[in-house]
Amino acid sequence: MLTSQVIYLKLLHGDPQNISGNHIHGFFFKEILASQNPQLGDWLHSPDNPKLFSLSYIYKSGELHWFRICSWTDDIAKAVFAYFNSVSRIKLSDCVFELIKTCTDAKESLWAKRISQDYFIAECEAMDKDTFWIEHYSPTSFKCGDSHLPLPVPERIIKSVFRQLPENLIKNIISNLDELAEVLQLKQHQITSVYNRKNHGSIASFTGKTRWQISKKADRRQKQDIWKLLHFAFYSGIGVKTTQGMGMCRVHYQGDE
Repeated sequence: MLTSQVIYLKLLHGDPQNISGNHIHGFFFKEILASQNPQLGDWLHSPDNPKLFSLSYIYKSGELHWFRICSWTDDIAKAVFAYFNSVSRIKLSDCVFELIKTCTDAKESLWAKRISQDYFIAECEAMDKDTFWIEHYSPTSFKCGDSHLPLPVPERIIKSVFRQLPENLIKNIISNLDELAEVLQLKQHQITSVYNRKNHGSIASFTGKTRWQISKKADRRQKQDIWKLLHFAFYSGIGVKTTQGMGMCRVHYQGDE
C-alpha cells in the first residue's frame, strides 16, 4: 500500500516554530519505530537500504497543527497506525501536543491518501491529461555536486522520484528517464527562492507552483510513466531531505482547490 497519514494535534505548550525536520525525523525513529518495530528502524537507518518513507514539517490549520508520514511499505504503515492508536500526547522538541485524530482519507485532507500499488498503477495508466500544476508545498532543492540547485528542472524531478520507487513500480516504468525529462515541459512558474533553515544548515530551495505540459511528441507509454512518477511524488516528495520535511508536493489541475 501507498500511505499518506495526516496526524492532527492540539498544542498544549511550546513553540512549534522550534520544531525542525530533524526533530520530526528523530521522533519517527526514536518514538514510533523504536516502540513498534525496532528491527525495521535499524534496517531503515542503514545507508545502504532504501528509506521507503517521507515526513513533513509541522503546519498550522485553524486551531490545530498537523504533519504527515508517508510510506510505501506495509511494515512502516502498520507501525505508524499502531503507535498513534496507543498514545494521547506526543512531544516534539520543546512542544507537547494532544493527539486529536489521524487521517488517510483524501476527502478529509488534500495531503491524506491510502491506495494499493496495483490500483495506483491502474489510475495513472487511465489518465489522459497533458497539462497540470505541481504545488511545491515545502522547500525543494536538488543536490548538485557540493551545492544545491533550487530550480524545478524536469530531469532532476524525474530522477529524484524514480530513485524512491518501490520495486513493483520500478518494474512498471519502461520508458527511458532522459526521454521522459525531454517531453516534460515547464511552461510557467510562480516560485519563491528561500533558504530553508528547518534542517541542519541553510539549503537554497524554492516553494510555490509550477505549470507543466507533456509534449505532443510523447507516446502513450511515456505519458503513463510520467504520471506514475509525478503522482508517486505525492508520497515520496522530490529532491533532497524528503525524510526531514523537504520536497513535499502534489499534482493538481486548473480549478482544483
